[in-house]
Amino acid sequence: MFNLLKVTPLAFDSLGVRSQATFVQTRDLNIIIDPAAALAPRRFGLPPHRVEVERLYELSSIIEVFLRESDVAIITHYHYDHYDPGRIIPLESYRGKTLIIKDPKNKINVSQKIRASRFLKLVGKHASKIEVADSKCFMFGGTKICFSKPVPHGVNDRLGYVVEVLIDDGEEKFLYTSDVEGLVLREQVEFILIHKPDILIVDGPLTYMLGYKFSMSDLQRSIRNLKEIIGAIKSSVIILDHHLLRDSEYKVRLQEIYGYAKALRVRVISAAEYLGRPIDVLEVRRRELYEKEYAPGKLFFNLNFGPWRVEYCVYFFCSLLSNTFNVHELRN
Repeated sequence: MFNLLKVTPLAFDSLGVRSQATFVQTRDLNIIIDPAAALAPRRFGLPPHRVEVERLYELSSIIEVFLRESDVAIITHYHYDHYDPGRIIPLESYRGKTLIIKDPKNKINVSQKIRASRFLKLVGKHASKIEVADSKCFMFGGTKICFSKPVPHGVNDRLGYVVEVLIDDGEEKFLYTSDVEGLVLREQVEFILIHKPDILIVDGPLTYMLGYKFSMSDLQRSIRNLKEIIGAIKSSVIILDHHLLRDSEYKVRLQEIYGYAKALRVRVISAAEYLGRPIDVLEVRRRELYEKEYAPGKLFFNLNFGPWRVEYCVYFFCSLLSNTFNVHELRN
């Protein structure tokens, strides 16, 4: 779609897993953002189906190939659908890379601080260089990579913070929001309006939890901010995916956005549609998959492996002290 800057979504919710793994190619270098994928531990009271697990390993293999071909790897935060501590994708894949990461010590919650510390001890044996991303810019030849200040993961900071990513090759700009859950907050919007990218990947609103972790007021603010972005930036394509696609009624919920974008000749599409593939959100189809075949998926790693248990215990006791325990955090 672009002559000089090429964007390739590798694994997204619309492709069947929880992920936003993206590969970006400029004249100077290859960049991979958030090289990881995961599954919903439970949906409709059911564990991942065999078909979902097969898709997870299929797309994780693709991510690994592109990670090995990358010069720079970026991690915007420490949830398992955005970073892999060696559970599926070998840490050796980072060998020789420049790794740019969300600050592991500041603007980070307890769970992610524990994950980041352990990950850095392991990946440090392979990466050639590790840099902190928050609020910084880096030059690689004619390619500039800039990061936003840490912004909340969603409508508040209970799930921690993420950094947004801008890649600018001097002629075109690409921007990746990470897990902003619909751009509800103004601080999540500012980075986009400042840089006005040519192509934009946005984590859509958390409508599948509407009325629980996401209110109607949050949805209205998200729609208002998305409309402002569509009207203000020069992009002709916006990829809206990730949390949004977990709602089977997402196009109904955001019909105002799709109508507004169409009137301005802006294509708002999923990652699957961007690639010319059918949308296939397997976790939304989990009940249907089990009706066709009762086949719980078998993962090759243990979700209760030792480091996870240590993380859980430390997080639990620290959270009791601060009264902020959040099981959802440990599932991400």
